[in-house]
Amino acid sequence: MSGPSSPFESWPQEFTSPMWRIVDPPVPVTVDIGAAIVTRAAHFGVNKVRLGIRHGGLSLTGTTPGFLRAWARVADDTWLGLVAFTLATSNGHGRLHVEQWCPQHALSQQNRSGQ
Repeated sequence: MSGPSSPFESWPQEFTSPMWRIVDPPVPVTVDIGAAIVTRAAHFGVNKVRLGIRHGGLSLTGTTPGFLRAWARVADDTWLGLVAFTLATSNGHGRLHVEQWCPQHALSQQNRSGQ
């Protein structure tokens, strides 16, 4: 990730410790989708969601492969990773390609076999 598409164009490195880092080339990672994208906690009545929505909506559970493109440090000294990955619908018929900032705890390195 280089050139004009850098997400850090407006964030200069002003400190001794780096606040961000581009990962080039991107590194394969596994994304824990539930930790990366939090909607709302399971709640009473969740089974009242219409069947069509439950099956056709995005599945935010499990893991998926992705590519880590950058790191950004948060003020509490944790890190966010900029990751490109694909979400699938619950029935597996649809896909949504996303690139978003994910907390470090939602990411793990892929081993040589790809997972």
